[in-house]
Amino acid sequence: MMYLSKGELTQSSKTGLDYVSRCGCAYALGPELAGLWKKARLAPQPVPEGREQAVRRMEASGLVITTEETGTLAAYRLLIGCVICPNSRRWTDRFLTRSVRRIWKWLHEAGLRLTASELVRLEERRVQPTPALLGEDGRQRLTEMIYFAETIPDGILETRMEHSPARDNVVGALLELLRTRRLLLI
Repeated sequence: MMYLSKGELTQSSKTGLDYVSRCGCAYALGPELAGLWKKARLAPQPVPEGREQAVRRMEASGLVITTEETGTLAAYRLLIGCVICPNSRRWTDRFLTRSVRRIWKWLHEAGLRLTASELVRLEERRVQPTPALLGEDGRQRLTEMIYFAETIPDGILETRMEHSPARDNVVGALLELLRTRRLLLI
């Protein structure tokens, strides 16, 4: 079983406890749970043997997401279960590869929150982040580039993109952005 942490970590200066903030709620984590949460903060991790119950408790609170899969399929399934938000800090994209930079531009400048499956669809169709598709003015055109009649029903796009040849590249780019702390998963 693999898991990935969601939320933002803060530490109380008064108590020294770690807190994870997610969707307006702050969850205090003891040393064991904080260690498990931090381990999967920047990349999917296998659940340590004997720690399944602790991970399940965090999953019930929405602090982690789990899957029985492994490899890039596991990473994809974990990422589609998260809201992907760009970190508000100003970043330079000078050190990013072209494909990672393209994914970053989609996430940072699109007029809506894009999911992992929507990013895979854009990459699969080789859609470039042009000004006509970015920002509030480009929302409708961007949505039309992603969704067609056969992909509108709930869950269809996620399932189809699971088998896309572009999936692994997008997952790799998202994990790179997560590892460099440019993304926050909610």
